[in-house]
Amino acid sequence: MSQTMPPENLSSRLLTVLSLPLFERVHELSILFDRCSLRQVHEIFPHVVHSIFGIDGNPLGWGLRTTTLENNPLQFQTLNQFFGVCGPWMRVCHRLLVDQYKFELDINLLPAKFVSLLQNGQNPSFYAELINVETMMQQVSTLSLNAFDFYVIHFVLHALQPLHSINPIAMQIHNVRSKTVYLKLVAEYLNNFLPLVPDARIEPVHFSSGVKAPQPLPAQALQPQRQPRYIKISSSYRNGGNVSVGGGSPSASVGGNMSPQSNSPNASSQRAYAWRSESVLHFFVDIWLRYDIESEHHLPSSDFVRGVRTLVKQVHFFANGAQLDHSSLCALRKVSLSMVKVRIYAFIVGLIDRWPLDSSLMVVLELWLSYIQPWRYTIAALNNKAPSLSYRPPISSCFDGFIIDNLIMYTHVFTQLMPHFGRLDYTVYRNAFMLYRLATIFSQHDLVDKLQRFEQIHAGNAFGFDSPQRQVNIMNKSVSPGTQWNQSVNTSSVKLFSFTMQTQMETFLLVISMARNSVLRDIAKLRNEIAEKQRSEGFLKNFYKKMFGECTQEEVTLREFSRIPEVLRQCIDAFCRTFNVDQANLSMHETLPEEPSIPSAPAVQNFSFFDASDTLDTSKLNPHQMSLNASNLHAAVDPATLPIQTNEVRALVRILHFVSEKINKKYGSQLQGFYVRDDYFGKVSRQLLYAPMTEQWFDKSSGHVEICENLVPPRVCLRPLGSISALTTIGCSMILGQLVWGSPLLGIFILATVLLVYIMLQALFS
Repeated sequence: MSQTMPPENLSSRLLTVLSLPLFERVHELSILFDRCSLRQVHEIFPHVVHSIFGIDGNPLGWGLRTTTLENNPLQFQTLNQFFGVCGPWMRVCHRLLVDQYKFELDINLLPAKFVSLLQNGQNPSFYAELINVETMMQQVSTLSLNAFDFYVIHFVLHALQPLHSINPIAMQIHNVRSKTVYLKLVAEYLNNFLPLVPDARIEPVHFSSGVKAPQPLPAQALQPQRQPRYIKISSSYRNGGNVSVGGGSPSASVGGNMSPQSNSPNASSQRAYAWRSESVLHFFVDIWLRYDIESEHHLPSSDFVRGVRTLVKQVHFFANGAQLDHSSLCALRKVSLSMVKVRIYAFIVGLIDRWPLDSSLMVVLELWLSYIQPWRYTIAALNNKAPSLSYRPPISSCFDGFIIDNLIMYTHVFTQLMPHFGRLDYTVYRNAFMLYRLATIFSQHDLVDKLQRFEQIHAGNAFGFDSPQRQVNIMNKSVSPGTQWNQSVNTSSVKLFSFTMQTQMETFLLVISMARNSVLRDIAKLRNEIAEKQRSEGFLKNFYKKMFGECTQEEVTLREFSRIPEVLRQCIDAFCRTFNVDQANLSMHETLPEEPSIPSAPAVQNFSFFDASDTLDTSKLNPHQMSLNASNLHAAVDPATLPIQTNEVRALVRILHFVSEKINKKYGSQLQGFYVRDDYFGKVSRQLLYAPMTEQWFDKSSGHVEICENLVPPRVCLRPLGSISALTTIGCSMILGQLVWGSPLLGIFILATVLLVYIMLQALFS
């Protein structure tokens, strides 16, 4: 170790380092940690953690949730290497475990539900050695955590920051599928500390200490507000686990010093291996799945939901390895899934209730589908899995217990989702694909058979409680206020395979069939428009476009549209098989007018937002009509300003756009005069210049959607020269000129001459 940093310079040096740009900050911070003594590292460690995650300052922190490989590759790699499981930061965290240094965490930073649980004395035994109780108020005030736990709990809490609502950069990133460095680290931490493979090595391996020093419980221990009515012994206890008090969390069986191996001679060495996994599992599950969606002002961001999905998938992997694991992690594997189970239902139901009706609903759907398919996350499935979402591993009988215990997750969540799917716009491919994902999962023959059989047998005890009435009471507390499940357990409204549900699915599939027919009509209309445009442009221009692979915006839209009818057809077929719906009842309506009447609903007229009459009553529009009307509203932008495509050279396109803008700005009036001329010169100008158009876009800055327009005059656009096909043509002409005439410039001259003749002929016959 280098010379120790003088204490009087430590604080000022730390402030200087934390104010540096990221790359220099990481480098200087690593040097600072090497120069400091262990006591000095303990002194500055919490300040660095607060800086990383923006505690009492900039909520972006070091940008873990706004940095992606696409927007900043260097910063992404720097953060990923620094915070990785084998990176410098993890070595610092484990270095502080030598003397079991403790750090205080204010419980006000924790979710409100979690704080309430701690204050009421209902905390799992895992937190018994961590809580500090204020003697005067007899309330939990702080948690005493070692360096590793202190960092991990702040890392987990960082996902709850509503960055998407307070920072435009985060809003843009969280609404796309880009993976931030935070999500990359989430997957890395969970895969390392909750390993899939039994007896896996958890990094970092070498550190001086590691067993959590037991904290003495407060002299006057916190007691639950209500005494437990009965004691329920879980299956994990019969396999070597501990007693779990009824109504408490299953996680209690692995907390604190109550490790399943605590009576064995090598309990200390076993706990030294397992305690980090206990901390990671408890912090991620207890904090993330206790996010109170109903009471929070901000809806969680999509990247947070994707992080929860990563957690669910890794817990499945972790739990499914219990039968093959004989290490100290075995007991933790056995209870990990039950820790998720008791909270995941309320979490997903709350998300579905508040999530907007657009294609971003896919992240919530994928979270739910990941939880209800544990057979996808086994060692065998991972080794045999084809790289496709269409892979359907067989459902072994060993998962029957999971399906029975989580039957409510299959039935109630499905029935809650269907009204949302009935209001989606299926002219958008992502919405159609979302329905396809749901349909294909619930059309698996072995899954449908199991659900039908278990729903008939275990419908009254679907959530693993000791009585059907207790199950209903818990569900009533989990759902949103004002929503109550029927007190009769065997109610048909919650049964997935009943005549009532079959009737509802038939009505739903009728709406999907009409949406499919509407898309088919739009495709036919768009094809006619493209064909008419091609006829007006002439043979030579169409041949040129096909030769160089140029596509218009209409052709791109048609290609997107053309995928939708087949996807919707497969959805209809799958749901008909699952719910025994006769497709003949749907085909009878295919020749009816735009909006046939739905059973039990009054007939409605074919209203439209584009009706010019003064008697339009939009309150009579049903969701399907609103979807069809909304699909007629499209933003129109200048093709020259579209995002750079993969078949274009990014730097060259930007240069050509800059040159085009300069030409248009300087000679705009002359170009417009050339374009409107009626003689042959005007025809040539119309072949060379982009046609005038009206740009349209949606402005939401005022709180409501407004359609804005801007008239774009005739203009020069050199962007086509930046495509790879154009550059390839120029290169081939230069090579041909060199080989045939001995001069590459002559090849370019001949190419330009051919293009000029082509344009003049095209103008002549236009």
